[in-house]
Amino acid sequence: MTVLEVGASAGRRGLGVVTTGRAPAGRRLWRGTEVVVLLLGFWALLAPPAIGGRTSYVITDGISMLPRFHAGDLVILRKESSYHVGEVAAYYNQQLQRVVMHRIVAVHDGHYAFKGDNNSWVDSFEPTKAGIVGAEWLHLAGWGRYVEAMRDPAAAAVLLGALWVVSFYPKHVSRRQRRRHHHVR
Repeated sequence: MTVLEVGASAGRRGLGVVTTGRAPAGRRLWRGTEVVVLLLGFWALLAPPAIGGRTSYVITDGISMLPRFHAGDLVILRKESSYHVGEVAAYYNQQLQRVVMHRIVAVHDGHYAFKGDNNSWVDSFEPTKAGIVGAEWLHLAGWGRYVEAMRDPAAAAVLLGALWVVSFYPKHVSRRQRRRHHHVR
């Protein structure tokens, strides 16, 4: 809120504008809109399929994709309208009952053949497009270990608590702002 000083003290110094620390309503509305747009953008980019998004997350395990991917890497996958030979993608392997991330080496009759870069054989299971989780969108080397750590409820609680403290921590107020605020009271 903006306050205009009037009265005897204002006559000596002239008219001045004093702020009380709150942004005008228009600016607050604009900031709120920015936050909503930012959150919608993050949702569009990072929401998992379980809540309507196109992004899946894989923490690598094993050596089949060496030398590029190592155990503990985080790979963010995006569901695509089509997949091509040479792309790294993940699929649900019904034989192994788990998600496998390998490179597409062939496509025939609507089925995709996969092979690990470090393997000498092609995977025996060949999924259709519907069985593909997504293609590699972003590779974050070593970040999977941090994601794994966040699965621990105590670690997640500490992180959320720290985020809460940071978000509500009072912003720095200069000496001049404190003096102006004191004169308003």
